[in-house]
Amino acid sequence: MSKKNVTERKDMTGQTPEANKSELSPDSTAVNTLAERETAIVTHEQAVLSREEAATLREEGASLREKGASQREEGAKRREEGAGLREEAANQREKARDELSSRTEKQLRDANEHLVIATIRAQTITDEAEQITAQMTHMAEHDFLTDLPNRILLTDRLEQAITLAERHDKQVALMFLDLDHFKHINDSLGHEIGDQLLQSAAKRLQACVRHSDTVSRHGGDEFVVLLPEVDKVQGAVLAAEKLIKGMAEPHLIGGHRLNVSLSIGISLYPDDAKDVEAVLRNADTAMYCAKDRGRNNYQVFTPDMNFRAVARQNIEQELRQALDQRRFVLHYQPKVNLETGAITGAEALLRWQRSDHCLVGPTQFMSIAEDCGLILKIGKWGLREACRQTQAWLQAGLELGQIAVNISTKEFLSKIFITDVRTILSDTGLEPHYLEIELTESGLMHDTQQTTATLYALKNLGVQIAVDDFGTGYSSMSNLWSFPIDTLKIDQSFVQDINGNAGEAIVSTIIAMGMSLKHRVVAEGIETKQQLAFLQSHHCAEGQGYYFGRPVAAVEFATLLGKEK
Repeated sequence: MSKKNVTERKDMTGQTPEANKSELSPDSTAVNTLAERETAIVTHEQAVLSREEAATLREEGASLREKGASQREEGAKRREEGAGLREEAANQREKARDELSSRTEKQLRDANEHLVIATIRAQTITDEAEQITAQMTHMAEHDFLTDLPNRILLTDRLEQAITLAERHDKQVALMFLDLDHFKHINDSLGHEIGDQLLQSAAKRLQACVRHSDTVSRHGGDEFVVLLPEVDKVQGAVLAAEKLIKGMAEPHLIGGHRLNVSLSIGISLYPDDAKDVEAVLRNADTAMYCAKDRGRNNYQVFTPDMNFRAVARQNIEQELRQALDQRRFVLHYQPKVNLETGAITGAEALLRWQRSDHCLVGPTQFMSIAEDCGLILKIGKWGLREACRQTQAWLQAGLELGQIAVNISTKEFLSKIFITDVRTILSDTGLEPHYLEIELTESGLMHDTQQTTATLYALKNLGVQIAVDDFGTGYSSMSNLWSFPIDTLKIDQSFVQDINGNAGEAIVSTIIAMGMSLKHRVVAEGIETKQQLAFLQSHHCAEGQGYYFGRPVAAVEFATLLGKEK
């Protein structure tokens, strides 16, 4: 109980109760007793209150103690949590150290792997760079289409061959090759077939030479073969013959059976030239000489060929001028019935009227016209003029069976040939059955598929078809059966050899073959009565030649037709 509660109470005078007791009266005593009881009650109440306050204080103390205990417990928990956190932090630090160590180790491994990979890549890049360099070098020195050495590599090898030949006292042979009539095939069948033919030709050429020799492509249809060491010209000649023979077999490409031949020019170091350029130039010159001599042959260079090369160039220029200045003319040679002698038709023959007024036959310029690309224009002019003139004769009342016009292989295989024929017949008004197209036997064999399609297109127009120079090519009976042919013309070389047994046997065989195939047979080059008699005895239907008349101008031929009336 607090001191305030136990202190004796004082009255209003400031004295304690005990001090006042003696002074009380009896009445006062009752009063005092009551007061005492009240005081006692108050005192008791105060005691109760004090006890309650004490209890309250005890309760508050207990509560404070409990609170302190809770706080101590909480502090203990906090300390435990702190210890746990410190332990976790320690674990994290240890884990971090482990992870760092592991990461460092991984980084080291990765760095090593990257280093190895980088080293490998560097080596790969180096290898690829070397490979690319090698490929670029190969591409720079080889033809893209055939993969043969090109002009650059050939020139280098020719230089080396000349150096070695000079050191070892040997010769070097260079052969310039051209595929005959390749452009006809390329123009008619397309560049894809032409490219495949070039690839096939390249393989054929490589198969025909030694491993030490070089086969090169110079572009287009031109190839060059280098024979680095030969003892004499005969070695080059034997190689040329082998190449020509190897190329003669048909090339089967895209469903087409293609036949090409080779024209070869041969030049030797040091006999014909002393340097690379001269050797190449001379071989090229000899090759053109081989073309002029009928193709499918070889020619060894001789000094006089240079003069021919210059003359060839001059002829080409003159041909261009002649075409522009209309200095080509047609002459007409009669075809006659060998039994009656009546004129049954005519063959239109091209002539070139040169500036010196000399007439030049086709054998002297047609090969040049083909090589320089003028043959299409010249041939188209000749076909149109022959049709125009024939229609003029017919309108004048001069009857003519057919007008035969020679068509070159290049013209025939042209994509626009049929269109040109239709246009010319329409423009001139000539009925198609009056026109007879003459094609050489060898020309028909260049591409049998294209040839067959074109021949049937002509037949559908109503045009007649003749095979010229028959017997000199390499057609077979199966080809003759498949082609829609009307006429076989026996080559004049066989007719002129009728006096000999071989000529007679060939001519009689061709006549019999033509009759069995129901073809009309015409003999060319008849010059003697003996030849005529033999042909009549074997029932040859028609003929032409000097025996009946030479080719003449249109006016003179009209006179011959007039006499037939």
